[in-house]
Amino acid sequence: MTDSTLAPDHGVSASETRSLERGDDAPAIAAQAVSRRAMLQAGLHAGALAAATLAGTQAARAQQQAPAVATGTVAGRPFRAFVRHGMTSSIEELRLREIKPRQVLVRSTASCGCYTITRSVLGQQPVDTPMIPNHSGFGVVEAVGAEVRRVRVGDRVLVCGTPECGQCYQCLHGNPEACNYLNSQLFNEPIADMADGSGVLQQAAIGGLSEIIVAMEEYCIPLFTDLPDEQLALLGDTLAAGLASTMTYGPVEGGSNVVIFGAGPIGLAAVQGARSRSAGQIIVIEPVAYRRDKALALGATAVVDPNEDTDTLVERVREMCSAPTDRFDAGGRYDPGWRYGGADFVIEASGGDLFPPAVESGPDPTGLLAIRQAWDVTRGGGHLTLLGGGQQGEISFPTAQFCLSTRSIHGGQMGGMHPMRDAPRYVTMIERGAIDAAALITATYPLEGVVEGFQKVADRTELGVVFTFG
Repeated sequence: MTDSTLAPDHGVSASETRSLERGDDAPAIAAQAVSRRAMLQAGLHAGALAAATLAGTQAARAQQQAPAVATGTVAGRPFRAFVRHGMTSSIEELRLREIKPRQVLVRSTASCGCYTITRSVLGQQPVDTPMIPNHSGFGVVEAVGAEVRRVRVGDRVLVCGTPECGQCYQCLHGNPEACNYLNSQLFNEPIADMADGSGVLQQAAIGGLSEIIVAMEEYCIPLFTDLPDEQLALLGDTLAAGLASTMTYGPVEGGSNVVIFGAGPIGLAAVQGARSRSAGQIIVIEPVAYRRDKALALGATAVVDPNEDTDTLVERVREMCSAPTDRFDAGGRYDPGWRYGGADFVIEASGGDLFPPAVESGPDPTGLLAIRQAWDVTRGGGHLTLLGGGQQGEISFPTAQFCLSTRSIHGGQMGGMHPMRDAPRYVTMIERGAIDAAALITATYPLEGVVEGFQKVADRTELGVVFTFG
């Protein structure tokens, strides 16, 4: 295991800042490779920022981005990938097949380890067709099919766990998080061959635990930034899901009460999203002590251990979210019960236990109790967003309460993220320091460390694990 090493944040000198604030010789400053991130953090004059950005990036992009044409040269290219096959898994030397007209060949640089993928990596169930696990990645475009328009050779691209085509029924009706291309079974075909000739699929048509990703154009988002690859890889999955849950379906309002179940990387991203939107209270429910501490460090105003008086948790949280007055005609409320009591925004990001954790466990390994508690602590008229992907089983609600409580319940495909719109927004928030992506990365591993890294994720002894490729 190696520690995460992120690119240094090169600042702007005092003389450069004064010149840019005056608007003097912005192109010359840009030639010195002043990064967009450094200029944003320095709060430079808008005119100088625009001039420096334009002068400093046009030439570089012209060099990096060749026309989007099929090269016809990728078939047979060797690369390594972590492959599940039969009852085993191993690092395999594969041979690439030719890419199709709407596919993009990405040389991977980083890939985010998600808890929901642990069974795909560590599971003991047989795999009929060899498969590269994971459902997101990040890297550099090295070849594109003849029909690709969104990205060009040389682009740094996010291969996002949620696609967005902009043209299907779902996208045209304002729901790109449910883009029809999410149904990867319609086009997921082998992208490479093993030594014995067996074709190799990518999980969710992405893979990610590989030196090469071959993705449909709809999954690829070009990102124009100098942020480190490790941080940008989080935007294909955990970090983006947590941020989107606070900004999309029911955007958190300033001064509001926010309750977050779970302080894994998704829950901690939601903490930061709620903090960035000036929430009044951010209450985190989490059984693991070190994660509660991390939540407080990232902006939570209170943390609660769900193992302490589990039967009274709902009432305690409702009380914490009570109004400052019970005078109805003065904007107050008095009813700690199911109809009016509770939080304005609730995000359930705890999931269930896919593997027995090596740290403190919650009161219900299925995760169903957390869903019910999250619903119970959402006030009438409030918003509940469900992000946990590990629950097993079914759950029921009292019919009258379910129908009359006026709660808005949102499903959690990456928190409702609109990838093409939101990923660049999140990049800017990280660049400006509003979101600390690096704080979520607690370990990095090479390709050879996939099993060890995902075991740490399964044990919940690490927060954000990122895999890097040479």
